[in-house]
Amino acid sequence: MCDYCVQHGHGEKWYLSARNYSRKLAKSEKVKAFSEAYFGSVVTPSEGVHIASGEPTEEERSKIDLRYSQFLHHQVVSTEEVIAILELAGEQTEESDQAVVLLPCICRYRAYGSDPSLSCYGLAFTPEYTRRFPQFCGGDHKYVSTEEAKDALEKLIEVGPIVHAMSALGVPYLGMLCNCEMPVCRPYLNRLHYGITSPFYKAHHRAHIDAQKCSGCGACQDACPFDVAKLDSENKLGVIDSGACFGCGVCQRHCPENAISFVPVDDTARF
Repeated sequence: MCDYCVQHGHGEKWYLSARNYSRKLAKSEKVKAFSEAYFGSVVTPSEGVHIASGEPTEEERSKIDLRYSQFLHHQVVSTEEVIAILELAGEQTEESDQAVVLLPCICRYRAYGSDPSLSCYGLAFTPEYTRRFPQFCGGDHKYVSTEEAKDALEKLIEVGPIVHAMSALGVPYLGMLCNCEMPVCRPYLNRLHYGITSPFYKAHHRAHIDAQKCSGCGACQDACPFDVAKLDSENKLGVIDSGACFGCGVCQRHCPENAISFVPVDDTARF
């Protein structure tokens, strides 16, 4: 289990613990202050992705580590886990409310401008926050039921190498499910730049290729958002660097031979 599961998982994966979706937690002062600042901010589109350059100082690392550790933690999850998360969100939402709000991906909005795909999901807390900020990322929000969110998810993952990440909006409150592209995903890019795990944790599993089923077609290599799936130069079969794999499952979704499965990870150092 990762550090967040130990601290906030109550004996299970922290993003599958119902307590972390509770309405009581959503209304806490910590979550309220962060969410109002987050959703109430003016997000300006810009051409391309602007990432800090140069070697970061220890002070910069400490500052970004504190921010993500306390408020905006992200962890990669599989599509199957997303379904379980959506069901949990529905259970924590009052019957009079719809469980999910589809809204533009803030990372893609910053990089590309308008984002008609409504890529990210606000979960189980729509009356508290997002209804009060209808112009977040240009507006175009859509409130849906859990079943409608599942249908939207199926269409979304057909678009391309979309990576799911469960996001806290004031740890451990799980208020957001991000569906992003790694070339513009700021938490992931922050992890790369600052050399710390807190902005973007790996999943609790890694992809594994069954050599007996692999045809060497290269679909996994083409699909992998993290560039860790390769064709072995000798046997021309797919191989995945388990140490570098983030466990997103994109390769599994694109494998025509169903040769890729997930292997659990227990070593916390590998997150």
